[in-house]
Amino acid sequence: MYGLLLESIRHFIVGKYGEELWSEIVNIAGTSSHEFVTHRLYDENWIFKIANAATTVLGDLDEHITVDDCMRLFGVCFVKFFSFYGYDPIIRVSGRHFRDFLIGIDSLHEHMRFGYPKMKSPTFYCDEETSTGINLHYESRRKGFMFYVVGQVEEIARKFYGISNINVKILKNESSQSSREQCHIVYRLEFNNEGYKPPPPDFLTVGTKKAVSTEVFFSIFPFSLVISPDMTLSMFGNGLQSLLGKLVLGRDIREVFILRRPKTDFTWHTLLTRKVVFELLSKVPLIRRPQPKHQGSTMTLHLRGQMKFMHDWDKFLFICSPLIANLDTMLQSGLYMNDLSMHDTSQEMALSGIKPLPQLEYARDQQFEQGIELEENMRKLEEERQRSEDLLYRMVPKPIAERLKRGGNPIDTCEEFDAATVLFSYMDGFTSICTRLNAMQAVTLINNLFIKFDLLTEKHNVYKFETLGDALYMAVSGVPVRTEHHAEPMAAMALDMLKAVQLVKDPITKKPMTITVGIHSGPVAAGLVGERTLQYCLFGDTVNIASRLRTTALPMRIHISENCRECLEESDFITEFRGEIELK
Repeated sequence: MYGLLLESIRHFIVGKYGEELWSEIVNIAGTSSHEFVTHRLYDENWIFKIANAATTVLGDLDEHITVDDCMRLFGVCFVKFFSFYGYDPIIRVSGRHFRDFLIGIDSLHEHMRFGYPKMKSPTFYCDEETSTGINLHYESRRKGFMFYVVGQVEEIARKFYGISNINVKILKNESSQSSREQCHIVYRLEFNNEGYKPPPPDFLTVGTKKAVSTEVFFSIFPFSLVISPDMTLSMFGNGLQSLLGKLVLGRDIREVFILRRPKTDFTWHTLLTRKVVFELLSKVPLIRRPQPKHQGSTMTLHLRGQMKFMHDWDKFLFICSPLIANLDTMLQSGLYMNDLSMHDTSQEMALSGIKPLPQLEYARDQQFEQGIELEENMRKLEEERQRSEDLLYRMVPKPIAERLKRGGNPIDTCEEFDAATVLFSYMDGFTSICTRLNAMQAVTLINNLFIKFDLLTEKHNVYKFETLGDALYMAVSGVPVRTEHHAEPMAAMALDMLKAVQLVKDPITKKPMTITVGIHSGPVAAGLVGERTLQYCLFGDTVNIASRLRTTALPMRIHISENCRECLEESDFITEFRGEIELK
């Protein structure tokens, strides 16, 4: 489903009720978009989700509205919205009267396919026409649009043909049968059908009819053909005979031609109901010998025209002409200029090299497919770019990475920080534990712990500097983003680390692991080191002191320096004097 349908709904609801109510409807519907691109494809179920959500939201506003009412309203919205997009002239020239428009709806959809090439349009056809109304048949693979069509028909009758007193009845609804691949709904439209002209009695027109012989007709339209109710080829002109031969006469036309347009099954029912331009492509080889330089080339005959039902014959006459792209196409197919009619544009198009519409459609479809492929490549590129950024942010602090992305020199990242807080932690007994584990168990153990610590760095907005193979974990607060309160986040993280480590068990003894923690506050220097493999490093006595505090710490206790305690004095953290400890 193209976004044109969904955007028309959004346009109406936002205009009448406001953006806030539309957001509420979209949130209830669970769609991932609040706005829709008119030429983009979306999930077909979204319109039903929006209808159900709108019923709930508008019901809360004391508006008694059902889902069927919503779908009917959405149909009205669509007609108003495509008028906003400049489609009014197409509707106005579709027919002098409303009945003419109804009969030609399929032709309108065929025209819309140029702008919406992936559109899978429904089928409309009419019967039982009188001066007081007409039956409109609706066939579609989509179910649930019964009242949507009613809204569209009523609004078009009112807006473009001045018919305000139209009455729409549903005579038959086969969409409820789940076994059917497509639905079939018959509407009775009751209105003043002033465009209807009943056929005159035969006795009044016999004297005015002039018969045209088949020889004369096929000399004027040499590529036309006749189709019997059993879908066999019963007659065709000399132009077609010279290309296909007489042996195709009497064969099923579906063995000789492919139906290119309209996009539906090639059946007698299709010929009866589809009032659109038909295009056929030959399946059998052309028998006329091409020019010598084109020997061995394969070519198909492309016919375009109108299917006209001949009541006297009970057959369809396909009045058509071949579509010729250029002179090379003529040479490949064995056609000559005198084979083409002078009353149409076939000769001019062949001589001028003007591309016929089907070839332009093919080129458009190719461009569309290339556009989809380009969008997919852009999406993959964006995913790879995001992965690269995520990896970069893991290796380098985000503020530093952003400076590098803007073209900054790595040397310029080296800075001095007057005040920062550094933390070291170590998993107690990790070396001895590794002697009882295999390599994979040891890696899994340390990975489980460090994943928890990494989440804590994000929670407390501190930066993890490095992890070493012997279960040593290092983090800093106040670098690379300076902050006056750098000790508090690090102290809070240290307390959370003591809680987190209790969730990690020794694989052998199943007992919780323990860690030692050391923290010191003071000046540091930091910056990127290296050329090919950059690493953001931290230097200074503050780093050394924090590391030595960790080595003298007690299990599951946080060993801080006097500098760190002074930074925490004005906070809610409680510290305890341990005594004088000699740091080596």
